[in-house]
Amino acid sequence: MNIRRFGRLFAVVTVFSVAPQGWAETPTATVKQLLESVRSYNNTASVTVQIRKVTEETLAIQDLAQHVLGPQWDKLSARERQDFVQLLEDLVQKVAYPKSAEFFGDLQIEFTNEQVNGNEAEVETAVSHPQEGLVTIGYRLRQRDGRWVITDVLLDDVSLVTNLRTQMQQVIAKESYQGLVKRMREKLAEES
Repeated sequence: MNIRRFGRLFAVVTVFSVAPQGWAETPTATVKQLLESVRSYNNTASVTVQIRKVTEETLAIQDLAQHVLGPQWDKLSARERQDFVQLLEDLVQKVAYPKSAEFFGDLQIEFTNEQVNGNEAEVETAVSHPQEGLVTIGYRLRQRDGRWVITDVLLDDVSLVTNLRTQMQQVIAKESYQGLVKRMREKLAEES
């Protein structure tokens, strides 16, 4: 998988990790509504406020942060953990959401399968993208507090969360945790 494609997919997964209260009760309906939310994105103040509210209230960002940092998470102070979670949340709001809207645009999305196993589910889709061709995208969901939350996205059966963890762990190994945070802040500043 090339880096550009992975970057776009990172934008997709982080946006789809949110599920506002009152949204659909089935996994497929949740994914459909999230895709519609992304498609309706425009860069206005009211949308920015809405994105912030949704991510602050419902994004399981701490779980993602803990997973991608792996053993590094346990080495951080409570303040460092809070700062990292906030940095990920800011990246979702200011980078991932707009890029996901750009990627999906007016694409036709076919919902091909839904499998539910207790509190976990997977929704499979197929998207025909002009540059990428036919792309299969799977969404892994977990039920929390009576609603479905997307926890991972699989692009052609490759886990985005696992790839993100691998990339972050490589930066930490080569540069340090502080090097990773610096890179993330630079990306945020570049997009602001």
